[in-house]
Amino acid sequence: MLPFLLAENVNLEQYLPLYVRIIGNHAQRHLSRPHGYPAHQLFLTRGGRGVFIIDGEQEIVLSAGELLLLPADTPHEYYSIDPDKEWNLGFIGFNGSAANPMLQQMNELLMRAIPVASFDQLWEHLESLWHLLHSSEEHAYWESSKRLYGILIGVLETQYANRRSIRNTFTSGHMNTSFQTAINLIHDHYNERLLLSNVARTAGYSVQHFHRLFVANFGMTPQQYIQQLRMRIAVQLLQEHPGIAIEKVAERVGMDTSYFIRIFKRTYGTTPKQYLRRD
Repeated sequence: MLPFLLAENVNLEQYLPLYVRIIGNHAQRHLSRPHGYPAHQLFLTRGGRGVFIIDGEQEIVLSAGELLLLPADTPHEYYSIDPDKEWNLGFIGFNGSAANPMLQQMNELLMRAIPVASFDQLWEHLESLWHLLHSSEEHAYWESSKRLYGILIGVLETQYANRRSIRNTFTSGHMNTSFQTAINLIHDHYNERLLLSNVARTAGYSVQHFHRLFVANFGMTPQQYIQQLRMRIAVQLLQEHPGIAIEKVAERVGMDTSYFIRIFKRTYGTTPKQYLRRD
């Protein structure tokens, strides 16, 4: 086990485009962060299973050999779901001017469990990075930035490999017909609590298979697609009805008001009220 390590970058953050903020691995206990964590996080499960609850709604089960990328400031909690088996969870929290562009490149991997073919190698990189930072020498922070970049590029390669594999497996005609049915369902019921299992069944696939195919076709998860659709409709409502109450907009798109405001600001960089006041 690698104890939790808070990286002290000896004031090098202003020079490093990527830097590690926290790193470690241990038998994970129940942890709740209602306001998120102020750094992007990469989680790796080496043994056992755990569940992440994102924004109080989305559930993600993370099993052995899988990774999860979680953007900074995303409300979440996580805990083991196998009481008789230890959940061995590794994590890297990172920041820097290059962090956001890197995550944008990996948008298909955000907030979903991703199986990793070269998991053992990725885990070795985590352990190597921990030992490097544990030395607390100044050169270690420069070197850790290089290694962190390599880790993220490796994760990006996983995204590319998954996309290519899925696209080579199915004919585009079959996917287009199946997914048009699923998209119609989403657009007809975007303001309701849509179960992914129901949407997947409409397209004729299992939930996991549908999720992978959806990402390969649309470049985002079904949940992200629904969220973007809700945000676009919310903007349309704000533009067409300047005096509309924010609570009414949230209700129309099927979201709790506080959650709607948080997602709107994350999407457009401004609150709905500020958007209404724009000239």
